[in-house]
Amino acid sequence: MTSLLGRIPNWLRTLIVFILFSVGAWWLSTFTNPTAHADRNQCLQRDNDIGPYTNGCDYDINARYCFRNDGLEKTCGVVALAPDETMTDLREKYDAAADAHLVLRTTVHACKAPYIPDDVASQQNTVRKVDGCRKPDN
Repeated sequence: MTSLLGRIPNWLRTLIVFILFSVGAWWLSTFTNPTAHADRNQCLQRDNDIGPYTNGCDYDINARYCFRNDGLEKTCGVVALAPDETMTDLREKYDAAADAHLVLRTTVHACKAPYIPDDVASQQNTVRKVDGCRKPDN
């Protein structure tokens, strides 16, 4: 009489170990690095890709908007949005940023509350800063 493990083909055992390892690593990283799992850009919704952003999720998010030029100059702000709440029109803030520096593009990034959207170190290069989430200041 062979054991249950002996009856499972090798390819299936390898697949099961790979799946368990992948799911286990993801589950462990949610506890050890929660800021990497706080991105909620999918919560930001707009009608026909125009108009202000609305929180389309069932929980609070923090959204950051930045008016950037082609260099390092940028003007940013963070807005807390409850479910189904709409971000205010950013026209006045855009005009103020345009007075301070040339604005070439606008970026918006969201994180699940209480995490704050900010420039964080890239996973591939710690010197390079990318849009991400950080823990709130205490």
